[in-house]
Amino acid sequence: MTGLERRVKGLDGLRALAVMLVFLAHKAHVEAIDAGKIGVWLFFLISGYLIIGELHRNRLRIEQRAERRDAVLYIFFVKRALRIFPVYYLLLIALTIAHAWFYQRDVDLGLAWHFAFLSNFWIGMVHDGWPGTVSHFWSLAVEQQFYLVAPFALIFARASRHLGMCIGMIGAAALAHLALYASGAIEPLVYAFSPWNFALLALGGALAIGGERVHVAGHLPAALWCGLAFVCLGVFAFARADCLTCEAAQRALIPGLLDIGLALSLGAVFLWIVRRQDSALVMALEARPLAYLGTISYGFYLFHNLVPSRLGDAPVLYTRLHLPVHVQDWLPLGLQFALAVLLAHLSWQLLEKRVLEWKAPLSATIRNRLPAHSAAEQT
Repeated sequence: MTGLERRVKGLDGLRALAVMLVFLAHKAHVEAIDAGKIGVWLFFLISGYLIIGELHRNRLRIEQRAERRDAVLYIFFVKRALRIFPVYYLLLIALTIAHAWFYQRDVDLGLAWHFAFLSNFWIGMVHDGWPGTVSHFWSLAVEQQFYLVAPFALIFARASRHLGMCIGMIGAAALAHLALYASGAIEPLVYAFSPWNFALLALGGALAIGGERVHVAGHLPAALWCGLAFVCLGVFAFARADCLTCEAAQRALIPGLLDIGLALSLGAVFLWIVRRQDSALVMALEARPLAYLGTISYGFYLFHNLVPSRLGDAPVLYTRLHLPVHVQDWLPLGLQFALAVLLAHLSWQLLEKRVLEWKAPLSATIRNRLPAHSAAEQT
């Protein structure tokens, strides 16, 4: 079993941290750092690491005549469809019905765009703004667009070229990201539609393919490497947040450069975690409550922004109960968080987990119908 195939501990815990950062950005309106961006980019890193790593391994098997390209593609899309579509489209159908009758009828939610996984294009290029409580769907569109392109790009290219393709994507996306800032593009366009979002997926893939070739740990003590990575992440996160209040910087390249530094720092932290599987940090990320939140993080991400922001907002009641001010401020957030967790838990237990049980038998059926030994493909 190669390093890419082993179970990487801590990833569910990282997913949990990612959705908590997004929740704090949307519900607590954290301004010291762009918590939502860091959370979403962490999701992209994890997805790139896992998906590109899987495609890279499958391409190696194709070159060894142990897999067929058509079987690999069928299995990939079946697995992605089972993971993403059921709860997503059920939620969109429910939102469409609710919107027609009573839910945010005065807001253009762009539901047709969300059905087509074009939320990022609609927000950045058509709507020119954030569409209410479904704004967070843009990141799901980015991932789905990635899933449509990456399998063909990687399965039909030799495995030896994959790392270079990821690095090339990162470089091209960085130039495009800086160009958007130089042109004075509006914030929703840069945030949701910039190619730099795809660079985070490519960065995760580069770490999956070439991460073991990085020998930083051999030159620096592990604790120092970790400390430097977190310090850089913090510096870029706070510096990037300061740019939000600086109008002059918005038309310069500084925000874009800080975005790139922030992403690379996040990648360094992520690489340290996947390389140091015996660390105390990884053990903390493996804690059962955190790991379970990571397991249900897809549902949590879908539902959290739909939880009413006024849930638990009862200052008169809290005053009568003589609750401290800080408790009054955080209690509504706690209730909203708990409801989002409950919805995600029910979604996982009643729908998502049951649907995912079809992955193994369907994959086996496809491999049986398309056995590797019956198709001597040219690779």
